[in-house]
Amino acid sequence: MFFIPSLYSKDQPDHSNASKIFEAYELRISGKAEKAEELLNELLKKDSTDALAYFELARTKYHLFLGGAQYSSEKWEEVTNSIQKAVRLAPDNEIYAFYYAYACFFNSFISMMEQNPDVGKNVTQTCDAFKAVLKLNPDCHESLLYLVDIYATLPENMGGDKEKARIYAAELNKKDKLFGAMANARFLPDTADYVSYWQNVGKEAGKSAQFSEELGRAYLLKSDTENGTKHFQDAMNTDRNRSYLYMHLARYHILSSQQNMETQAGHLEQAEKMANSYLLSSPELTSPLKAYGYGIMALIKMIGKDDNGRDEYQKKAESIDPYYSRATGIPPDMLYCQPDKVKIQYYSFFMPF
Repeated sequence: MFFIPSLYSKDQPDHSNASKIFEAYELRISGKAEKAEELLNELLKKDSTDALAYFELARTKYHLFLGGAQYSSEKWEEVTNSIQKAVRLAPDNEIYAFYYAYACFFNSFISMMEQNPDVGKNVTQTCDAFKAVLKLNPDCHESLLYLVDIYATLPENMGGDKEKARIYAAELNKKDKLFGAMANARFLPDTADYVSYWQNVGKEAGKSAQFSEELGRAYLLKSDTENGTKHFQDAMNTDRNRSYLYMHLARYHILSSQQNMETQAGHLEQAEKMANSYLLSSPELTSPLKAYGYGIMALIKMIGKDDNGRDEYQKKAESIDPYYSRATGIPPDMLYCQPDKVKIQYYSFFMPF
């Protein structure tokens, strides 16, 4: 991925609230997200002009949102509002602008799931937000890819526009062959051979961790577990920060376990193996991600009708972080890293794993 510089340096002398913001982060990451939220709200009562404090508040609210029982547009609006305030206070900050656009997209996705009538309006707001990022940095490949995703994937009544999608895809292809290939893949028909497509991309764009991930995903989408796992493993061997792929594999096996009862036990066994590999991966996981991993183990046990196992892992997860993510998809990296380590990254809203 193309990363951009940190939001600020820890020892930046003119950021008087830095220590409090890091204190809030440490509280959150140690299982005390509500206390972190309280600390940030108190800080912002004293200084309502701190963009980073609003951004950290947005991350904290996002953390609490994923740990909640229900995902609603009303609750997500608290996240969006906090990031929007950060953007208003620091309009030239690309990271704030990007994650505001991401938050708008998340809100659009919730609207789609709830079948709300405001989907089209929310999608327009999302696209405008990603275009605003491109005004700050025309080479933000991730923003271009999100625009292709939206315009190419959604139907017209939700804001889709194939012509616009092709324009952004062509622009992205000029900037980066691999990102361009990811964009062009959105136009392939359902009957296309994605494996052959990515094999050909590798010949032109070269091999990389991202390429191995895309090729592995192509194999998994055609239910080729062996090759999908192999290429995901290649990606992780090339880039150890891609241990999240273990959880994509766990999700693949969990979904597969629901399709055929005769193979369910085997898929659940593999899902548990992948989740365990994730929990033991290096670099060591932050506490909320460990808790998330144990939460997925509890889900696997529940599907397998092992109530004792489910209860054991659920208690373990809650003991680490009572606000761990209840979503089956792995939370994005930007959520749990240090405030000065947040990077721009692309996370697909439309891929199952």
